[in-house]
Amino acid sequence: MDHQHELFELTVTKAHHGYKDGTFTAKDVTSYYLRRIAKFNERLNAVIQVNPDALFEAEAADRAFRRGDRKPLLGIPVLLKDNVETNGLMRTTAGSAAMRHHFAGRDAELVKRLRADGAVILGKANLSEWANFLADNMPNGWSAVGGQTKNPYGDGLDVGGSSSGSASAVAANLTLLAVGSETSGSIVHPSVHNAIVGIKPTVGLISRTGIIPISRSQDTAGPMARTLHDAVLALQTMCGEDELDPATKDVPVGPPYVTCLDERQAVGMRVGYVKADLSAEEGLYYKEAVEVLRRANIELVEVELPKTDRLDQVDVLFEEFKLGIEAYLASTDVPYETLADLIEWNRAHPEYIPHGQKVFELSEERSGRLIGSSYLDRRLDDIQVAKTEGLDALLKDHRLHALVLPHDMNYDMAARAGHPTITIPYKVKASGAPFGLSFTGTSFSERDLIRIAYAFEQSGSRPTPPDYS
Repeated sequence: MDHQHELFELTVTKAHHGYKDGTFTAKDVTSYYLRRIAKFNERLNAVIQVNPDALFEAEAADRAFRRGDRKPLLGIPVLLKDNVETNGLMRTTAGSAAMRHHFAGRDAELVKRLRADGAVILGKANLSEWANFLADNMPNGWSAVGGQTKNPYGDGLDVGGSSSGSASAVAANLTLLAVGSETSGSIVHPSVHNAIVGIKPTVGLISRTGIIPISRSQDTAGPMARTLHDAVLALQTMCGEDELDPATKDVPVGPPYVTCLDERQAVGMRVGYVKADLSAEEGLYYKEAVEVLRRANIELVEVELPKTDRLDQVDVLFEEFKLGIEAYLASTDVPYETLADLIEWNRAHPEYIPHGQKVFELSEERSGRLIGSSYLDRRLDDIQVAKTEGLDALLKDHRLHALVLPHDMNYDMAARAGHPTITIPYKVKASGAPFGLSFTGTSFSERDLIRIAYAFEQSGSRPTPPDYS
């Protein structure tokens, strides 16, 4: 039976309704996305590989549903960024040709949680190679393994990085849900550029175990979806304590995130907005969006963003990357032990690094021991300037629950502070490029952000999906 119309722009709720009333099955849904990948991925390069066991996983989900199982993500296809480890016959490459034969032989902690809640792992998404930490002039969405990821809203448009394939695939309906990862903007940036919802959570809300690292102080994974409801369901599933990731210990508890999907809960909350240097078109959209929030009975306060002159994360990331990647290599069977080994492999195979490897080389120059002043002073300064004297002071001084910002503005400060951000799509500009909003708060303020973002999503408009039919 052809379910093309019913499954386009499918949500988790609609999928589960379909499974319950027998309109379609998890196998039908999984087959639908596999067919769309076969049809459109050559144009988009959003997917690096599919899971050869995806249909078996879907059939198992159907059997579980018939037995009465109602797990939150039962039978829901999820695409993983290809720096997230998986067991079975899927590689974990980070987009690098040097890693193209790497079978992790284990699931990342977040993947274990997705599977436990019934998700079908559809495959791996393309990304900016090494999560955009290889070269300083590499295009967003390019990797040696996956090629150049395209934005489904237009080939000439920025796809964003580094979770480019995850965002492109969600926007083009190649998957229902996706997982991205962020060090500084890598969920937020591609989400707004592809008109999807992205949740970059507080560092520590989701375990990083089993994700190829950049920065221990800033890395996090997060869900990407077409609706906030679906993204929150995935967030609820993926978060939780992991004894192997100290950042996840003693995370503040509260009501389930899904209970915050109620626009009435946002009434009376205070949100800061800024004067921003935008084009006339973007300025109009941002002004409209602020008015949408106001009509939702949210109190709006005009604020100025903290200064960022003293922020310099480069030394921090270089030092942490060298340490983190060598620790990761030591946990695998790949034939490399050090960052220097990867650099030498790349030099021996220049056809795979057309944009060079300057970031790798600058990282290799660092000690990777995290003891020098160039690391410690800058790391502590980042915390003080971005978090204590920056976002936290701004939110406290104005008694704000959140900030609403145009597009992906100020993502770098939130990343350094370890704070959460949620993106919500809003309009498509005359150029065809999407325009969206970012909602940012203090650490572990996801519930407040969800309340506010949901009120905006339900009251505002959502861009028309790209024409991939």
